[in-house]
Amino acid sequence: MAQDAGVRVPALALDASVVDPTTSTVVACRSRWTLSAMARHDAPDARGRIDALSDGLFAIVLTLLVLQFEVPAAPRGRSEAEVLATLWEMRSLVFSYLLSFFSVSLYWLVHHDLFRHVVDYDRRLLYLNFVYLLFVSFLPFPTELLGTYGGVVAWTLYALNLAVIGLLTTVLWWYTASRDLLEPELRPRAARFVVLRTLIAPTVFILSIGVAAVDVTFAYATPFLIGPLQSLWTRWFDLSGY
Repeated sequence: MAQDAGVRVPALALDASVVDPTTSTVVACRSRWTLSAMARHDAPDARGRIDALSDGLFAIVLTLLVLQFEVPAAPRGRSEAEVLATLWEMRSLVFSYLLSFFSVSLYWLVHHDLFRHVVDYDRRLLYLNFVYLLFVSFLPFPTELLGTYGGVVAWTLYALNLAVIGLLTTVLWWYTASRDLLEPELRPRAARFVVLRTLIAPTVFILSIGVAAVDVTFAYATPFLIGPLQSLWTRWFDLSGY
């Protein structure tokens, strides 16, 4: 559509234009930049960098978890019974390590499954992913705190950390599904199933804080409810046509 020569057309708004040299008017133009295009990026290599950054941080966290262990300083010549007694005293450290290792591994699997289906992204998704990684990277601290001191305060901080990671997992899935950033083959009902399923883990961890106020020993056992509850949810939720 022709425009008057006195009207200035922004250069960034044009992808291609034809100018009539006799009239010096723009006779054809096509918009190249739109708000959605400016906010979104679909380069595969860029998504690869998101995956690489996330995978690298998960690997570092899994490594840091084991660094809380130190070989007890003891004189040589101790009996086997004394060595076993010393190792038994480290049982809380072993428990917190195993619980954190498996929790981080499961969260990585969910995160990996999410970005395996992501075909586009925007800046908000990058920010959400960074916040998610922030709480993942913090996990070694409450893990060692729980293994060293135990108690209600340590468990509360630990459970809150894992609950926030779980809630942010839900937010990541919800955001990508609501913004049409997932591959079209992933049906809305299947995406809704995953979003609701990811709420189970943070709900259990939040409830465990109340359990810890009554008996912290029972609170340690509450995370083992996550697997059965997710299995029940999977059976109850009808995924026919997925």
